[in-house]
Formats: sequence, structure tokens, C-alpha cells
Amino acid sequence: MVVSKPSSCLAGQFALDFAVGPQSPTAFAVAWFQRADHGGARGLLADLRWRATVLVLAVLFFGLLTACRPLVTPEPANYNSGITGYNFTSEGVQSFYVQGMRGSNLPPYGGGGATSCCVQLPHQWTPDLKVKVDWTIGHYTRPWEQRKDMSIEQERACCWTQRTLSKVVPIQPYGAEGGGLQVFFLPDDQLEVWVFDAGPQNPQHPSGRSYPRRPAHSD
Repeated sequence: MVVSKPSSCLAGQFALDFAVGPQSPTAFAVAWFQRADHGGARGLLADLRWRATVLVLAVLFFGLLTACRPLVTPEPANYNSGITGYNFTSEGVQSFYVQGMRGSNLPPYGGGGATSCCVQLPHQWTPDLKVKVDWTIGHYTRPWEQRKDMSIEQERACCWTQRTLSKVVPIQPYGAEGGGLQVFFLPDDQLEVWVFDAGPQNPQHPSGRSYPRRPAHSD
């Protein structure tokens, strides 16, 4: 009668013999199974093959899941925003720059007709968000009646004054939808910067202002 050792006993004996044996792993395994009980060895081999098959299938399964998973492209932190100006003063804005990027010139009580490119804004507004605005603004020192017969050169020489200013201005809160960057030139050299997808003539504009209008009593 042949008594076969359980697979667990064979596995333990295999590990012990391997730990103390001088042979290479391949030669040792061949020699060990040749002298082991054939029934037990076959059971151990079948158990090892089953475990190896399960391991390989698991690796393949998770590999396929990873390969089929759609790629997610992270949304950029910033976006390019066009620059528009609105002039709420009686002076002409000769030029202005936002973060070094030029906007258009603006007539008194006008603007919004041109959009320049571009400044980068974050999708998410934060309270410390600011931009630097440089601008040149000026006016004539004599009324039109005293200048109407002058050439442009004569007007400039006798009657034109301007100043160049620079300020770091906080950007007013805006939503995740973003929009274009708008610089409001206000009396007394004050500025406001808004981000919205429509001008101040839109009732939904967060500034609560309307489009610039020339006062009725002005020339």
C-alpha cells in the first residue's frame, strides 16, 4: 500500500529542502519531484498550476480594465481672456495696457468697440487676484470754438495735456464661466476691472452700471 503525503506536507518539505540544498532552483525542483511521492507531487503541481492560472487571469483582467478606462485630460488652470475698455470720463484714453498687453484707445464716454488679446485668468476667482493697468489719458484745455480753425499740430501744441498713470487693480469677483476682462476708466483716475461676457449695457452685468453716457450739460 502506498500512502501519499498531503500537498501541504509536500510543499513544506519542498521549501525546507530548497532552503538547505546547494543546487540551482531549476535543478533542485526537477530532482525533488523525481524522488517525491508521485501522487502527492502531481497534486502539488496541479495546485500550483491552478494558483498560477488564477494569478495570470487576474493580472490580465485588471490590465484590460486599465487599458479601457477613458483618458481624463485635466482642465487647464488658466484661460486666455480678451481685453476691453470702457471710458466713463470726459477725457480720452490714448492707450492702456493690462499686464503689458495693449488695449485700444477710448473716446470720452465710450468704449467696448474693440477687444484686444490677451491676458491669462484663472478659472477660479480668488480675493488676491489683481492686474497691473498702465494708461495715458488727456484732454484739451480750450473749448472747441477756440480750436476749430487750428490744425491737429496746432491743437496739440497749444491746447492738449495728458498724463500717464499706473495702478495695480483688484479684479472683481466672477463665476466659473469666466468672460472677457473689462477695464472701467472712472473719474478722478479711478479704475475697476470686471470679468464678464457682455458689456455694462447688459442688465446682468455685475457692476450695476450702464454704458457710459455723456452728461447732458457737457459740451
